[in-house]
Amino acid sequence: MSETTISQLWEDEYFLHWEAVEERGREPIEETKAKYEAADGIEEARAWLTDNDIDPDKLPFQCKLVHVTGSNDFEIPLPDACGRIVWTFNEQPQRHALIFPVIIDGQFLDLMILDIEDFSFFTVRHKAIWLGSDNISGAEVRLHKHPMDWLGAGSTGCCYIDPQRRTPMKRLQAVGKIYCNDVELALEAWEWGFSAHDEHLDRFEIDDHPDNIRDYFEAQAMAQALSRKHQGRFNLVMA
Repeated sequence: MSETTISQLWEDEYFLHWEAVEERGREPIEETKAKYEAADGIEEARAWLTDNDIDPDKLPFQCKLVHVTGSNDFEIPLPDACGRIVWTFNEQPQRHALIFPVIIDGQFLDLMILDIEDFSFFTVRHKAIWLGSDNISGAEVRLHKHPMDWLGAGSTGCCYIDPQRRTPMKRLQAVGKIYCNDVELALEAWEWGFSAHDEHLDRFEIDDHPDNIRDYFEAQAMAQALSRKHQGRFNLVMA
């Protein structure tokens, strides 16, 4: 199943409409790829990865440690006046971002930017939905919470990185067993990927720490209790 074509599992009119709208405003893939290839910072990235217990030799792509700046570009050829942020990578002394390509079926699809100070992340083109998309098939897969976990695993398994959409989690239906060490993420994937059907819950092997699992369900129970006891006030606060 290719990420470069939208999966039939979540292909609907709404998704296709917004995918087409966003595509017109995305940075051209050739431009993104050229800027990545022109950037330096390979040795700096290798040193940083090693310091963070990540073996750069196990990654099938080159990471680079760069200084990232963004500026608005209001000259993209769209029918309506709008602009997008143009990201540039330079050689400032303070290199604060790790960049690496998101590869799908051997093709450069997007570019990940990972802030090494607060570990927030985004992609340049807002196109990529998964890291490790090619791994989502077969008997089993490891679902990682954060790109750092995915990098630490040598880019094995997968990591969901779309900040807005959740329906593409249905991609996980292509896998027999899903391992995840974060209970909240695992149950979110079960809800969005499998419509929270009980018969699919046994696909998930949740190997989170027992204390985290207990804390999660205690928090869920407290939220439900508050919602039942103070329904009007609770809903007003949550709105």
